[in-house]
Amino acid sequence: MKYSSKRKAATLSVVVALAAVAVFFGWRQLSAPSTESASISATAVGGGIMDSSAHVTASFTVNGKDGIVTLHIGKNWHVNANPASLDNLIASTILIEHDGSQREAQATYPPGKSSGIIIDGTDVLVYENGVAVPVQSLGSEPSDRVLVRVQACNTQGVCLAPATITASNGQI
Repeated sequence: MKYSSKRKAATLSVVVALAAVAVFFGWRQLSAPSTESASISATAVGGGIMDSSAHVTASFTVNGKDGIVTLHIGKNWHVNANPASLDNLIASTILIEHDGSQREAQATYPPGKSSGIIIDGTDVLVYENGVAVPVQSLGSEPSDRVLVRVQACNTQGVCLAPATITASNGQI
């Protein structure tokens, strides 16, 4: 009888595992992009997962102590607006790094645009390529860096790991 119980338990474990795999792959199939190029873009060469820096860069221009950070976002990609539409989404955030520590910049984030994605009745608002964010009172230390924390998602709803990227073309 013990052998029979162990065998039933093992069979049940296999069935549960197969059901979990089927649910996982069924969900992935429903949420996966329909084109091969979009699927490939979510995986880095070498098998690792890309982060959002693969599709987003930033530049910074100075005007006195203030400046403008511009996000350069790849075709068919966007980042979450600030504030994020939902608590579990990562808002695009501009940071100033000084002597290894980071603080949020005094930024005036523009309103996001509708992504066309509705989650729990909430329209997810995003930034697209070229969005400019005015930033005030940045300081003047030459070693300070302007950073941008973003999470990129494509038009099929595939989101990459968040990344903190350094804005180029300017100094504080």
